[in-house]
Amino acid sequence: MRTAQKNGADFVVFFFTPMCGSCQIASRLVDVVLEADGINYEVAKVDLNYVPEIAQALEITSVPALVKFKDGQPADLSYQLHDATAIFEFLYSK
Repeated sequence: MRTAQKNGADFVVFFFTPMCGSCQIASRLVDVVLEADGINYEVAKVDLNYVPEIAQALEITSVPALVKFKDGQPADLSYQLHDATAIFEFLYSK
């Protein structure tokens, strides 16, 4: 993630915690959306327990969360990961 940031890349990070049931479902939905549509984003999955400083810097208040980076900078944040449509719309929003 940090390398992609330094390189000014566009990418998405899925933040989760292992004991979060909603996170497990959202993770599967993210995979389904990416496989079904061939979205051109690199999506990293990151356990928020290991990067509390990133959570604080990005002001992530709950999980699951998707953060979209454009040109290496955080551009958008979504907690709306309840269905594939919401994830698809977030990934394709400008």
